[in-house]
Amino acid sequence: MKKNLFYMVVFGTFTLASCTSEKAPHAEASRAIETTAEAPAGGHRSHVAATATPAAPADLMTKDGLPKDLVCMVNNAYMGKKQFPVAFEDKMYYGCCEMCVKTIQNERQVRYATDPVTGQEVDKSKAFIALKPGSTNGDVLYFASEENYKKYKQ
Repeated sequence: MKKNLFYMVVFGTFTLASCTSEKAPHAEASRAIETTAEAPAGGHRSHVAATATPAAPADLMTKDGLPKDLVCMVNNAYMGKKQFPVAFEDKMYYGCCEMCVKTIQNERQVRYATDPVTGQEVDKSKAFIALKPGSTNGDVLYFASEENYKKYKQ
């Protein structure tokens, strides 16, 4: 029994360490555009947004919103670099690490968000994603449409 507990603790430590190891190399780049990720309640809070591109998140907005592959859909944060693609039920989601990949595959509530304008449930793989106004740490919001995003900004 003690041996099993020891192995579980060691495995958990390595899993957490692999997820948090991104923090140091990208800390300076993150401060450059002030986009650090904040995990949702129950999520892992140690992720830091990293920038692989010199463009600021606001400059990346398209008619479809922020590029979905630059957003960790578990942490609900613009990460500034391509995320792990996670195919699930013929839809594509994105996560920043293997732990996020597993979370997307196993937890329905992570794949959905609430449109802040209508209050309706929105599938993150189909949502219009935008930076949360006033956020300095890369927080994103999910909207059912660009029109809802425009209403929210007014």
